[in-house]
Amino acid sequence: MPAMHWALQTNLYTEEGWDALVSALERLGFAYSVHRYVPFEGTLDPELLPSEAPVVVMGSYSMAHHAEKHGLRPGAWLDNLDFRTQHKHWADLMLNADATCTTIEAFSGPIPRPLFVRPVHDTKAFTGRVFDEPTWQAFRDGVLRAAPEVSRPTVTPQDEIMVCTAKEIWSETRTWVVDSRVVTASGYKIGTIPRYTSPDQVDDRITAFAQACSDRWRPNDAFVLDVADTPDGLKIVEINNLNAAGFYRADMQKLVVAIAELAEAP
Repeated sequence: MPAMHWALQTNLYTEEGWDALVSALERLGFAYSVHRYVPFEGTLDPELLPSEAPVVVMGSYSMAHHAEKHGLRPGAWLDNLDFRTQHKHWADLMLNADATCTTIEAFSGPIPRPLFVRPVHDTKAFTGRVFDEPTWQAFRDGVLRAAPEVSRPTVTPQDEIMVCTAKEIWSETRTWVVDSRVVTASGYKIGTIPRYTSPDQVDDRITAFAQACSDRWRPNDAFVLDVADTPDGLKIVEINNLNAAGFYRADMQKLVVAIAELAEAP
């Protein structure tokens, strides 16, 4: 396998996810280090030692942005994680193709029926969910009240959001796309109930759909594409940054190998 270094953020994954990643790295003979991201300071503890080999980070968005800021290569894949950009290329393939984009401050209602709201950008500033009139107003009012009082709020009135009708979803599956290829997948929800399944339990039509979406357009070289099975067929739920996405029950050895090969590609 190609030589490379993996920088992992501690205290972020479930024990199962952490163990699967570390076991794959050790089995394949990759060097790795474990760090705590220091908020506000924007540093790692301990500091990441210089490396001539490619470096990939796995952890939070803060960790991914740290890699970008310090020029780690490949570091993290952060391009085009914006709903509007994705919609231009995938259109009706997206579950929320009917969404309109606005800001928390500007979207004051009324909400005559339940609506799904999430950030336009894949920032995880807040979790996308269905709101009715009372719950949205409570959320919005809380953001507006907190904004002047918090020096570095995680959610601000100017944050861009997408708003669309709530959809019926039968199941949700995460797929990992690396270098144009779906390399592994894991189911993570049946209806509204979390349920993790291994790659061999994922329906072939779901991975085929994810591959077709990737063949049509890719936001970057490595990303996570979540697929929903719905009454209207398979749809793209959202795109996530691969460096900061949960592993569920993905085949971590296949994922690690694919990332390593991508990092070494000319």
